[in-house]
Order: sequence, then C-alpha cells, then structure tokens
Amino acid sequence: MGERAFWIGTYTGGAGHGAGIYRVTRRPDGTLGAPELAAEAVSPSYLAAHPGKDVLYAVHEEDEGGVAAYEAAGGRLREIGRRAAGALPCHLSVTPDGARLIAADYGSGTVRAYPLAPDGGFAGDASVAAGHGRGPRSDRQEGPHAHMSAHAPDGTVLTTDLGADLVRSFRLEGGALRLTGETPLPAGYGPRHLVVHPGGFVHVLTELAAAVLVLRPLDGYAALEVAAESPATAGPAGDPAQGAAVKLGDGGRFVYTTMRGTDVVTAHRVLDGGAALRPVADVPSGGHWPRDLHVDGDGMHVANERSGTVTTFRIGGDGVPVPAGPPLSVPSPVCVVPA
Repeated sequence: MGERAFWIGTYTGGAGHGAGIYRVTRRPDGTLGAPELAAEAVSPSYLAAHPGKDVLYAVHEEDEGGVAAYEAAGGRLREIGRRAAGALPCHLSVTPDGARLIAADYGSGTVRAYPLAPDGGFAGDASVAAGHGRGPRSDRQEGPHAHMSAHAPDGTVLTTDLGADLVRSFRLEGGALRLTGETPLPAGYGPRHLVVHPGGFVHVLTELAAAVLVLRPLDGYAALEVAAESPATAGPAGDPAQGAAVKLGDGGRFVYTTMRGTDVVTAHRVLDGGAALRPVADVPSGGHWPRDLHVDGDGMHVANERSGTVTTFRIGGDGVPVPAGPPLSVPSPVCVVPA
C-alpha cells in the first residue's frame, strides 16, 4: 500500500475544537501521519472531492450555511469559490460526470444542486428542492431534515430525510432537481445515510432506530420499496444509540456502519446479492462518537468526533476490522476523504 493524501473535515468554534480542513498522509503500512492544517474554515464537517479535478468541496455547517470549493495543490487548499446554502448543510456529493455538486441542508430540509464549471469551480446558482413532512419524534422530526445524497446507476439522485422518514428520488433535468418519487420508511426510524449496492439494492442506515433498511428499486430508482430490515449492530445497540455512516467494503461483500453512543463499527455480511444483511461483529471505534468512515482497500479510517481521534483498521478476510495502531489525534474530526 503506497502513500496517499486524505482530507479530514472538522467541527470548529462552538461546535468543536478544529480549525478547518486537515491533510494527512497514509504511510506504506496503511496508518496515517500527523495532521496538518490545509485551510482554515468554519465547521467544514463534510467534504467531497471532484471526480476528475484537484478540487475539494466543503460545507460550512452553520445556521446560515454555505459551501466552498478549494483547489488542491502542494498539500494546501486555495478557496476558488463559495455559495450560500440552507441552514446547517451537512453532506455533499458530486455527480459522477462532475457537472453538479449536491448539498443536503439538515436545518432547512432542502436539497441543492450547484452547477460546476469545467475547472471544478462554481458556475451559477443552485437549483433548490424544498422538503416537507414530519415524523413522530417531536424532538428530532418536527419538520424535514435532509441528510445525504447518493447517485444511482441510472443517474437518479437519492436523498434521505431524517425528519420526514423518507427517501426521495430526483432527476437532474436542465440543471434543475425534479422530484420523481418518495419512498416512505417506518415511522420514527429517521433515515440518515445510504449506499447503493452493486446488486442494485439501496442500504439505508437509520439514526433513530438502530436499523439498516434494504430498499428494492421498482421503476428504475424513481420508486423503491422496503425489502428487508436488519439490526445496525451485532449486539445490543444501547441507549442512546445513533447511527452515523454506512459504507460498502470488498466490492460489496460487506457493509460497514458506525454507531454513536455504543461507539462501535459494525461489519455486516451482504447476502443474496444485496437483498439482505447480517451483522457479524461489533468493533470498538477507537474513540468516542464515531461519525464518518472511509474504507481504504483492505483498511479503514474512522473519525471519532468527541474524542478527537481518527482510528485506522485493517480488514481481514472475514471482513472484520482490527485496529492497525493507536488512534491519531485530530481535533473534532467528522469525515475522511481521499485526495
């Protein structure tokens, strides 16, 4: 395994102890070197890299939030553009063709699609899709809370709404987000993050119910239905337990989730081509309040926000992560993205 750079997004100010976006280098043994501040920024809690340019995007997770684009050169980040967002933007993804940046705004419940220029910078104002609905949890589901976007093979943009217990499907037409369908999930589950499995199924980690739902596409990805439900942890999830991230591993043979409160990473074996999951092991995350994780070949990096650590694991042939060394100190880390 050769050297490679990674970016780490953090919480800053009243939300955390970070100073912005940090850069770390993966060493030949798979562990990460000491972090270096690459750009000062306000709560760049989630990052996304352009698929074809040396450009990194970051949210500014504030009540009056924003998104920024950075040119990456020589281990540093130079801001090349900024746009307004809704309240508390918390997730970013880039369309596979590099033409749009998709942002999920937790506070306002909106989803935004920003047009991108050929150099990866912003090329205009965003198309905005408003959210609607609420769930039974008055403390967390008083209104829509968009939380993530992912891209299906047919170009559909799939988004989770934690507040409304929905997965929404959008098509980008003329640069605008057009709603093509809404998939209701069990009341009070609070969908947070999702992945599209190579078998076509969609795996949704819920934050409020400690479960992973498997959705089956019906009409492309414009319509989906709940096909199966699996526990988010192999053992008791604990109370309070809040699911955070879900990622694929080993080409889709495994799914990995993080659980805050219990502070574990769970390995799930994928069954029947993605139609079902079986949790096989809970592994301590190496810190407190694990957020995002990145599967790095036969390794894994987990951001533990409240302990200020990023833990590196090696993944064995059985799919179970094993710590690769002591956790790395990084202030209030939230996500890890390869450069």
